[in-house]
Amino acid sequence: MNRLIMTMAVLFAALTMSAQDDVFEKYSAMGDMNTTYVTKNMLERVPLDQFDVPGLAQMVERIENMKILVSRGDKAGKKLGTKLPAQLSGKGFKTVLSTKDDGRDVTVMQSKKDPTRVVMVVYKKPQAIAVSLKGDFSDLEETLENLK
Repeated sequence: MNRLIMTMAVLFAALTMSAQDDVFEKYSAMGDMNTTYVTKNMLERVPLDQFDVPGLAQMVERIENMKILVSRGDKAGKKLGTKLPAQLSGKGFKTVLSTKDDGRDVTVMQSKKDPTRVVMVVYKKPQAIAVSLKGDFSDLEETLENLK
């Protein structure tokens, strides 16, 4: 499961929304942050068969759009990796997955009010990646449980 999450984060970072959008805009405005917006049309053009991740194509089909933030410095990485999950929690997001593997902190959060909104944060000092997703994630917790 961690492999799937890390692959998605790296894949979408390489291609480089409400309260969630406000928080993301704050980080986008930081000088040490790269921001990428990916539409469904762009996602459909990614050759997913090159990745050996079961279920990746089906998961990507559910995504309408995404916004990716990648830190470029130690300070920005620490802020994005440690503060973003707390800020989202205060904005009505619940943690559906939190794990630490090989020095990476991975957190997946979903909006309580709008289950189509999901945020994934991957933090490994000194860099952090945050991916904001909009799509069909009504069964996200069950999907993540099945990947364990």
